[in-house]
Amino acid sequence: MAGLLDIGTSGLLAFQRSLSTTGHNIANSDTQGYSRQRTQLATRVPMLTGAGWVGTGVKVAGVQRMYDNFLATQVRSTQSVSSELEVYSTHATIMDDILADPNIGLDPTLQSFFDTMQLLADDPSSIATRQLLMSETQSMVDRFHGLSRQFTDMRGQLNQEMSNLTTEINGLAESLGRINQSIIEAIGASGGDDPNDLLDQREVLLGELSEKVDISVVPQDDGAWNIFIGKGQALVIGSSTSTLSVQLSTADVSEYDIAFTDFTGTNVITDQLSGGEIGGLLSFRDEILNPGQNQLGLIAVGISDRLNAQHQLGLDLNGDQGGPIFGDPAVQVMPNGNNAIPAPTVTAQFVNTGNLTTSDYQLEATGVAGQYVLTRLSDGHRFPPIDTAAPYPNTTTEIDGFNLTISGAATTGDKFLIRPTRNAAESMTFEVNDARKLAAAAPLRSQAAGNTLTPGPNLGNGLVSQPVVSDAATIDPATDISLVFDAANSRFDVDLDGDGATDTTLAYDPANDHAGKIFTLSGDHGDPEFTITGTPRDGDSFVIEFNSNGIGDNRNALLMAELQHSNTLLGSTSAANDETATFQEVYGQLVADVGSKTRNAQVNSEATDGLLERHQMALSSVSGVNLDEEAANLIKYQQAYQASAQLIAVANTLFDTLLSAVRR
Repeated sequence: MAGLLDIGTSGLLAFQRSLSTTGHNIANSDTQGYSRQRTQLATRVPMLTGAGWVGTGVKVAGVQRMYDNFLATQVRSTQSVSSELEVYSTHATIMDDILADPNIGLDPTLQSFFDTMQLLADDPSSIATRQLLMSETQSMVDRFHGLSRQFTDMRGQLNQEMSNLTTEINGLAESLGRINQSIIEAIGASGGDDPNDLLDQREVLLGELSEKVDISVVPQDDGAWNIFIGKGQALVIGSSTSTLSVQLSTADVSEYDIAFTDFTGTNVITDQLSGGEIGGLLSFRDEILNPGQNQLGLIAVGISDRLNAQHQLGLDLNGDQGGPIFGDPAVQVMPNGNNAIPAPTVTAQFVNTGNLTTSDYQLEATGVAGQYVLTRLSDGHRFPPIDTAAPYPNTTTEIDGFNLTISGAATTGDKFLIRPTRNAAESMTFEVNDARKLAAAAPLRSQAAGNTLTPGPNLGNGLVSQPVVSDAATIDPATDISLVFDAANSRFDVDLDGDGATDTTLAYDPANDHAGKIFTLSGDHGDPEFTITGTPRDGDSFVIEFNSNGIGDNRNALLMAELQHSNTLLGSTSAANDETATFQEVYGQLVADVGSKTRNAQVNSEATDGLLERHQMALSSVSGVNLDEEAANLIKYQQAYQASAQLIAVANTLFDTLLSAVRR
């Protein structure tokens, strides 16, 4: 009877455990990260009898956690990518909406500015039109400022989000360290059995951590999991944890770097992190925010430089040469915070804004005395080493539209961040405060001066076009240029200084050149360029003179208006005058690039979300609680428990029967 009773008792205990496990599953069916458990049963050691081995019942071998590490790793990895794309897409959408919005974006303001410039060309003497142009110009400058602030504010927001994320990651790392220790202790106390609920809690924390940054996990023999981020940085080793923090970048104090601190010290690991929300923020900053603000600044530099140059070649209503419309843009050079003291002095100047790129540059001192290496950060291109002895420093060696001046001794590793266009939109200023000072007129004009041999007007039909000047510094209001045709020698005799003597000659053969021949008088009088056409007669003369009282002249305003449609940006130093884009085309490229990256991120995010959902469903099919299945198990284990109890009752009845027989 004792054997039958033991078997029944073992069944009661085993199915009681099964019922408890089933109840635990049902109770936690909606608990985040809970993995379904199953009681594992095994036969007890049988008993040897004369009739052979006889079973002795059942025992609980353990409680198994239904878990697939491969599927869980896939979920964490995909979750990291999904979070990265979601953050990237969210921030990119904000910038895309700002840049493409006609009420906020730059394109409508640029169009209004040039439309008003054309109105000035239509009526150059109108004070009302000039005031309207001043208003539109200030509006354009304000729009540059507003857009630049959007980029700057977004950068500040990213800095705050990065700071918050590092705090959250540190909290998760501490929790993982504590739960690792609890798992180690629980396994030791149980003699090697897994603490299933603690393992589930760790899995939840790992899932939350993978949302913040890409992680890798290495299981240890004692049950702990070591967790690594970036390129092998150990965030959690057993119960020990490292920390992340943010600090101002030594290269650019407007941005945060992420620092990693462990027992060896603190190191910046910004470039080594990827995935998760941190990866999304860093990718957005590197791929959209910084290049976008650089490109906006490029437009500001181009407009300031080209319009200033053209405006200074004109005359205002007072008869004075035009000054700058906008403040002169400057190249930003930022010494690295880790440079030795004293460090060399590095300055940069614009040489040809048409050749500027949207990239930043890094200048670094090498181990060779006086030698530096300049790297274009957008593509990693390294320029030939710079030797401060030859040819630097000077003002003729152009690098992507700017040059460098370097002075002072450098220590190996000294670095400088060079940003030609980053802050140009923010620092753009409107310098004209008087509508009369808008220089709509050209500084020189040409007209027929009469025949020098036969008093009276010119006898031929030769014409000299209105001159276009290119050097405001050499314009002389007091001196006229005289051109007299010498038919015998097929040339014009040119008097540059007004003393009546020929200073130079211009070959012109009416038979071959009557359709038009272009001339440039270099080195004086603004380097005027003009075209001679027709057939002049011997002695016909022309004069190129200062355009005094030219209040109705609109030639310079027309040239400024034409800049809207001129390819003035995104050229190359490999060839001269090969600019490829207008101001508005560059802005259109910015909008298109941000829009394309935004759309691509949205599509990839949707695809990754679908993949994540499939991985989660696959894991749920293994680890998830099915209430219908648990309800069926509940009935099954209940019946088994009742049967085991009935077995005990039978054993008790048999025992009573045996006792009764013995008494008789």
